[in-house]
Amino acid sequence: MSGSKAPAMPVISLLTDFGRTDPYVGIMKAVIASFCPEVRVIDISHDVAPQDVCQAAFMLAAAHGFFPHNSVHVVVVDPGVGSTRRIVTVRTTGGLFVAPDNGVLSLVLDDAKIADAYLVENSDLFLHPVSRTFHGRDVFAPVAARLACGMKPEMLGPEIAPQSLVRMDFGPAPYMDVKGRLAGTVVYADRFGNLVSNIGRSHLEKHFQDLDAVCVQAGNQVISGLSRCYADAAKGRLLAIVGSFDRLEISVNQESAARVLQMAVGDPVYVSARKDR
Repeated sequence: MSGSKAPAMPVISLLTDFGRTDPYVGIMKAVIASFCPEVRVIDISHDVAPQDVCQAAFMLAAAHGFFPHNSVHVVVVDPGVGSTRRIVTVRTTGGLFVAPDNGVLSLVLDDAKIADAYLVENSDLFLHPVSRTFHGRDVFAPVAARLACGMKPEMLGPEIAPQSLVRMDFGPAPYMDVKGRLAGTVVYADRFGNLVSNIGRSHLEKHFQDLDAVCVQAGNQVISGLSRCYADAAKGRLLAIVGSFDRLEISVNQESAARVLQMAVGDPVYVSARKDR
């Protein structure tokens, strides 16, 4: 009809630790295309560090909200492939998630409203024979394609209680410590060496009236105030900034903060009011 909208193209996102050297990603996409030719596949990343479930959980939480409503998000960072670990599909108000039940959905489950969850057990939907080492090809890809093309998740297997899903411990939420500092931790380091903390803009605004009048302590360094862009600091100088994930980041202009500070995921970050104000 003239003036009517075209039907939305189904979308699948892929997040894996497969890298780009081997054929694994291409094979998964080929299987998806054979079951749902009209689907659009968008890569979140295939450079998750091998078996790094925590890193994958952060990437998924950071990215999924930018996808079209009702996208199917597939995560294959699966150290337990071939074992008795479960494969699950979780339906939220924003889309469907197909993943191993190893905690990789933890941050998504914290943020999203869960409608229901199902075990992926209906072997009629898999490729056969099912490899014990490549469930991405034989289970995740055909299941995701069928979901993207309209299959109901109820067809996958029995419904399970969302509270039964495995959750990872990412440490305490940001809190005010006995020294009056907002204490947080590094939860992600990107390829540029930027250290992303779990301290969000909302935490900063809640505890500090003037963000230009704070000090950020990372490792043995103290950074005065927040920058508005990386170029606010001279080349090679440390800076603190609320970055694109809306979280406090520790960075070095045109250098790696992770290398300069010798810091990694799990290390503490502190924010306090400057004493000269």
